Amino acid sequence: MRYLFFFLLSLLTTACSLPPAVGGGAVVIDIGHQTTARGAASPDGTINEYEFWCTYAGEVKAAIEAEGYSCVVLNRGLAPDKEPLKAACRAAGVVQLNKPDRGAKRYPSTHYPEHIGCGMVSADRAIDLQARCVVFLHLNSTGRKWVSKAPAGLILCNCKQGRELAGTVCNVLRRKHPNLMHGVKVLPRYIGTQPSAGWLNALDAAGIPAIVFEALYVNYRPHVDYLSREAQARQLARSLAAGVVEWLQMQK
Repeated sequence: MRYLFFFLLSLLTTACSLPPAVGGGAVVIDIGHQTTARGAASPDGTINEYEFWCTYAGEVKAAIEAEGYSCVVLNRGLAPDKEPLKAACRAAGVVQLNKPDRGAKRYPSTHYPEHIGCGMVSADRAIDLQARCVVFLHLNSTGRKWVSKAPAGLILCNCKQGRELAGTVCNVLRRKHPNLMHGVKVLPRYIGTQPSAGWLNALDAAGIPAIVFEALYVNYRPHVDYLSREAQARQLARSLAAGVVEWLQMQK
């Protein structure tokens, strides 16, 4: 019994001496794309996905933190050097990973090298942080010309860990924005099907739920009109955060 006591004591001492995980348990928000590749843009140039989420990622973060959860905002590229994006990223505390992807090149995960994809550096940092979940902020597009009918909005997710998170976020968005989000659906990503599959599968392997917000289209005028109004854009960001928070509360 005495030996068992000292063995358990040694385990406790060792555990207590381990350094805490950096941001362990945080919700990770990732701003899609980067300063040198800004993603999809509306045909009239008023909206592009990188600039939009640089502006409003802080709103998502603030709404999650207001409910008592820690949140970290990442971007894999370099920090923007012009206002107002520079100030917005600074206010949101964006962690710039300073490793912009070159020509949509795919990289293996440092943790799970069998998984290869674009944006892997963000997934690897989320794994380093032992994230509760990861939300990749994007906007969608079907091309460079306006479309007259709204394409189906998507919440992508990793196929094993992310379905419940994606479903919860989807339901909250439909509830809060019934006209805007009525056609949004969940789409799990499987290995090798899309560039996003690699980093979603690396997070799957790590046991971390992850989703990609792709619900609105920058080549559909009603969506662009909505996103162009600050009050509505902020409400969208808060609604996305509300979906994440509802899922987090389900985990208790």
